[in-house]
Amino acid sequence: MNLNCLRSAILIFCLFFLGAANIAVAVEPLSAPLPEIDAQRFDAKAIEKSKTGRIYLFESARVLPKTGSLILVYNNDKPAMAFRVLKNDPLKKQFVGKRVRRYDETSELTLNESYSAIEKLADVLPPPPSVAATTPSANEDLDDAATKKDAPPKEKASTTPEPTPTPEMPPPAAEDAELDSSSVAALNKIDENDTSTDQEEQENIEIEETTRLNPYNNIFSVSGGYFGNSANFSFSPIIEAGMSVSYYHTLINNLFVSKKTTQDAFGLEFGAIYYRVVNRDSGNDIYTMFPFYATALYQIHLSPTFSFNLYGGLQYDYMVSAVNPGASLAVLQGPQPDLGIGFFYGFGPQWLLRADLGWDRITAGLCIKW
Repeated sequence: MNLNCLRSAILIFCLFFLGAANIAVAVEPLSAPLPEIDAQRFDAKAIEKSKTGRIYLFESARVLPKTGSLILVYNNDKPAMAFRVLKNDPLKKQFVGKRVRRYDETSELTLNESYSAIEKLADVLPPPPSVAATTPSANEDLDDAATKKDAPPKEKASTTPEPTPTPEMPPPAAEDAELDSSSVAALNKIDENDTSTDQEEQENIEIEETTRLNPYNNIFSVSGGYFGNSANFSFSPIIEAGMSVSYYHTLINNLFVSKKTTQDAFGLEFGAIYYRVVNRDSGNDIYTMFPFYATALYQIHLSPTFSFNLYGGLQYDYMVSAVNPGASLAVLQGPQPDLGIGFFYGFGPQWLLRADLGWDRITAGLCIKW
């Protein structure tokens, strides 16, 4: 009984194996190989994107793709998104791309991260058939002549020569209309009319470009309040009322932050202060001070009208004159540190209110920027 079961199992297995082999031989490939393309690879950094996530601003130092070209962005060696280049800026080494296809599960690109990208330049067409393949060789001509000499004469052939068959060219490979870089209008039409589930959702897109929240680099300030004299790095400052004037110039914009709603700037500020110290030594003594300073100012622009400041630097407390001087004559003049915080608030096209709170001052003032 067991032997019969074993024979039946072997027979069924052989029949199944032969049938599967025949099917594998008979089945043709389901898809033809993709046509070859001419492309170039480069690195691109995504630095901004639109609210919809379909428009990206890229930065590329080495290669700048042409307007209308298609680029494929890779994430971890896998295709992530395909973009059509809408415009480029050779001076800033930047270009704007519109997403036309998304691959795998990549929903968006990470800003300020570098990606590998490939730009499609052109399709590589197959070479035409060689002329030598259709022309008989010299040896073949000699063999044909010898054969005709020995063969019996034939009837005269028709004087009308038969047309030489033209070698058939392989049909051109079908192009994906969505990824065809030669037709920007076709891509726009697909974006408007295509509603299939594997394509991008249809919506009106406006290209968003990052603008500077504070486009001015110079500020002139006039402030008043209380100023501290801690000459020679004294830890017991002398506080007196006075006024100051200063000039600030931006050196670097978007140093650490370059978002649409938050940006930063770094610059230098130079200023001078005036105040008087009276009756310091209880002898009708008067000391006229004219300190001057240089500080580094770091700004965080939270909106076009409001900026938060951090400053730090050095100040030299210079004494202009002294009347009935006492012991303070030797301690009021010398270098001191400047350190504090503040803010600017814009209330007009180029007018600002300013406030500073620090080791060296507690002041408020009026500014103009340009």
